[in-house]
Amino acid sequence: MAMASETVVTKERATKAPAGRAAGWRAFYVRVFAGDPLGLAGVTMLAALLLVALFGPLLVTHDPILTTPGTLLPPSAEHWFGTDDFGRDVFSRTLVSLRIDFIVAGVGVTGAILIGSLIGLVCGYRGGWLDDTLMRFVDIIQSFPLILVAMVLVLAIGPSVGSIVIVTVLINIPLYARVIRGQTLAVKHLDYVDAARCSGATEFGIMFRHVLPNTLNPIAIHASLNLAAAVGNVAVLSFLGIGIRPPTPDLGVMVAEGTRFLVQGAWWMSVFPGLVLSATIFSLNLLGDALESGLDPRRQER
Repeated sequence: MAMASETVVTKERATKAPAGRAAGWRAFYVRVFAGDPLGLAGVTMLAALLLVALFGPLLVTHDPILTTPGTLLPPSAEHWFGTDDFGRDVFSRTLVSLRIDFIVAGVGVTGAILIGSLIGLVCGYRGGWLDDTLMRFVDIIQSFPLILVAMVLVLAIGPSVGSIVIVTVLINIPLYARVIRGQTLAVKHLDYVDAARCSGATEFGIMFRHVLPNTLNPIAIHASLNLAAAVGNVAVLSFLGIGIRPPTPDLGVMVAEGTRFLVQGAWWMSVFPGLVLSATIFSLNLLGDALESGLDPRRQER
């Protein structure tokens, strides 16, 4: 009988767990996107762009690097976005460029989140000389214009995909260190943290099991907005010629190359990549605004 009852309980838990997760996602959707059509439009647009970037290599109609005799052809049924001065298909290059920019910006922001969150968590929880030293270092980094710091670092390391990732990580660490430190200071003396401390939990356990989970909302909000800035920075550095280098496709490179042929009427070389870049940044900003409105309790109270 006992085994039978345990089996029934196990089955009930197994059936309730997926339903609970589904209810949690529905509650999250209602909390963030209900009554916010712009936020819903942003996440829909972003999802479409991510799918295009993910399956870009399967969607390309032409080799994005191979040159052909048909140079500066306008948009047509064969070349949806036209061709560039080397005869390369602009549509195929745009899809591959979007994938590359998403990967570079995403990896850079993820690295900054991991390192910056660790710094902010330790500084906020431990305090003392460690907090003072690391935060002053963060203040020094934030005192310089980020794009200028990025340009100097890229030139020092050497323009490449790897250097752009490293620079994206370095210039964004201070943001997450500041945010997580502030959140840690706000919750480290709350009752449930004191209870965990009195029960004999280690500092490591308190920081990562009780304090860190309460910082996930601001991380999500800042990450979406930060990813938009990172995509823009990757494009700007490539546009200036110190980012991703040709022949590797990149939206910034394509816009820069296209501007040289605007006087010849080849507007499609820069307009289509520029529109995709703008749509990416715009959708990420809309998502960030929706997350801020739905997850920030101060905004909800107002």
